[in-house]
Amino acid sequence: MTQASSRHIRFKGRSFPVLTLEPEPPLDGWIEQLDALLEQSPAFFARKSIVIDLAKLELEKTGVIDLLEKLSTRGVRVMGLSGADPTWASDDLPPILASGRHPAEKAESADESASKDDKAGTLSASEEAAFADIGKALGESKSHAGTKPGEPPRSAVAAPLILVEPVRSGQSIYYPDGDVTVVGSVASGAEIMAGGSVHVYGTLRGRAMAGAYGEKRARIFCRRLEAELLSVCGVYLTAEEIGANMHRQPIQAWLENETVKIAKLD
Repeated sequence: MTQASSRHIRFKGRSFPVLTLEPEPPLDGWIEQLDALLEQSPAFFARKSIVIDLAKLELEKTGVIDLLEKLSTRGVRVMGLSGADPTWASDDLPPILASGRHPAEKAESADESASKDDKAGTLSASEEAAFADIGKALGESKSHAGTKPGEPPRSAVAAPLILVEPVRSGQSIYYPDGDVTVVGSVASGAEIMAGGSVHVYGTLRGRAMAGAYGEKRARIFCRRLEAELLSVCGVYLTAEEIGANMHRQPIQAWLENETVKIAKLD
């Protein structure tokens, strides 16, 4: 007897990198800053997944709807809300997201959990010796070189994304796991967003965003600066705000006291 096959819709939980906007009071002033950014880079938010974090605002639901309308007229498509009252969930608003944390917070949480696990699972001297013998027998003793007895193997560092071709106008490069290195140039209208630092060995004419997912130590390096926008950990400078003495110069940019600093490279 043939058994009928059943069909099921498959659901999977996945995490995707998104841009999070954090409006700050006074809201009218923040909208003015947004307009200044869009005047300089009209396509900045085009084809991007945007989440709005409302944690710094004290808005009622009607105020949030009004904010979303203002963003929509500016071409900002909002896929979700963070920091909103869960009871507001309705067809009038994008989905309300819970427990959203940037990668730096997740890493700290993971380190704390790993530390607790390490303490709980510390091996005795005899157990360490036994595992060392097993490792030698399997030829894996070199794989844990540099670790002390009782320490877990060091985690691998995320490999950088290296682009040997120029980044053309209209291209968007996203790499949340680490540094992005461009051997050539970045054209006007192009965009690079990295979780780590951005290195451009040619001319940077487009937009470069380093530390885009919370890494404040990230930097931007380029051989010739003609950028439309520089951003480190969400704090940005437009072309108009970059000093004329830095134009067409080899520079580095970094975040200091919530301000993007630029200096010439020697």
